[in-house]
Amino acid sequence: MATPKPVPLYPTYEELKDLENKSSSLNDYPEIKTLLASGDRWHKSHWLWGLEFLSYIGRNKSEHTYTRFRNETERFLLWVMLIKQMPMDDMRKKDILEYADFCWKPPVNWISYANVERFEFRNGVYNVNKKWAPYRLKQSKNSIEQIDKKKYKPSQLTLKSTFTGVIAF
Repeated sequence: MATPKPVPLYPTYEELKDLENKSSSLNDYPEIKTLLASGDRWHKSHWLWGLEFLSYIGRNKSEHTYTRFRNETERFLLWVMLIKQMPMDDMRKKDILEYADFCWKPPVNWISYANVERFEFRNGVYNVNKKWAPYRLKQSKNSIEQIDKKKYKPSQLTLKSTFTGVIAF
């Protein structure tokens, strides 16, 4: 079975504030709305937990901190919803270890070569940027050929940030 293509779950903090003010309607983000509507009932509650957590981070921390926690919260929730397909309340230590393995070697369709905006505003709504992926494979500036995505390996700092974000969430 093919690995599902991830959809970004949360916009920038400024856009998140607007989204939070009208959280009953995700009409401005059709792909998020579709993902949450097509999944189990707990998908929406988990997404709302993330929204509440990131709203707190955005209000009380720097923009950089918000971005870092958004990345980690989003990756974890995408894994929970699309890969593990299990509510967080049912998870145990072995599940978190499975997530660690996933972070060490994510599917290639979850890896991009560049940081890009998550959403593009077109036709009055925020559409997912097709070039976006939750993981990024850094290449040296002198590299002529693209590195094979199968060779992705997170740094120790990235892994530390991942689990700091998940624990805080």
